[in-house]
Amino acid sequence: MTDTIRWGILSTANIALKGFIPGVKASRNGTIAAIASRELDRAQSAASEHGIPKAYGSYEELLADPEIDAIYNPLPNALHAEWTIKAAAAGKPILCEKPISTNTADALRMIEACRYNDVLLMEAFMYRFHPQHARVHELIAAGAIGELRSVRASFSFLLEPFSRKNVRLQHDLGGGSLADVGCYAVNAARMLFGEEPLWASAQWDVREQFGVDVAAAGVLCFSDRRFASIDCGFRASTYGTYTAIGTKGHIDVPEAFVPDDDVVIVITEGRERREERLPKVHQFALEAEEFACALLAGRPVSIGPLDGVANLHVIDALARSATALGMRQDLRR
Repeated sequence: MTDTIRWGILSTANIALKGFIPGVKASRNGTIAAIASRELDRAQSAASEHGIPKAYGSYEELLADPEIDAIYNPLPNALHAEWTIKAAAAGKPILCEKPISTNTADALRMIEACRYNDVLLMEAFMYRFHPQHARVHELIAAGAIGELRSVRASFSFLLEPFSRKNVRLQHDLGGGSLADVGCYAVNAARMLFGEEPLWASAQWDVREQFGVDVAAAGVLCFSDRRFASIDCGFRASTYGTYTAIGTKGHIDVPEAFVPDDDVVIVITEGRERREERLPKVHQFALEAEEFACALLAGRPVSIGPLDGVANLHVIDALARSATALGMRQDLRR
């Protein structure tokens, strides 16, 4: 392997075509070598549009290609485990889209398969690689808002019309807003507090014709009775933000998950309000670079796959609580 890794893409999912592929092209140490679909014409069309050298009509062909150094898995949630395990068996390191799987048991099987085959596995939460979140951590650590006591995190977008053809609304493929966008809000709360919640409670809007939630809201309780409120859904306009609230002030991150341009962090201390602007970056590029750097250096990734299991553990508890009409779910294992 040289100082550049050759990526293979499993499927022509929108997040691959609109996010990851442009990100790799903007990265310092990666190139897209092949893309696969279960329909060869779709793979060929994507390859032609994005200048990808190879197109395959099956995922198996891609995994068998000896010129592929790493796999990006943006398949529907319910297929993450199956194809990550198959990629590991083929000796391919895997960057798997969030959530890492649909349940913790499958996620642990994925981790074990990658450990057994000595390949890297990382959950693809691209937002975590944006420098704004490191800056928020710095501000909190420096005491800019006093002691962190509360977090509010939201991620929604308007999905219309609701259709059974959309994978986000297919139960068998692991759809639902909590898994799709709620996982970001949960991850942000865990990231900011730097620990795991003790219990969870939630409510949601499940549409019977789809068998998945289209909106959800919940509360997570962390140590010392500190709380995070999270909400998500497919029923409202695009909105992805979090606020860290402390004893002396708060920090607002208006474009927390999918910023399009420069970002602004708003710090309020008492009656004083100031803004910090960070230049535009490509989150997918930074994510791809981190995975490639780890692979090329033979080191672990900066955020290991067990973090994905921990995030999924919280999502599972929120779903159980919502099913039980808000009954509190203990998260201590």
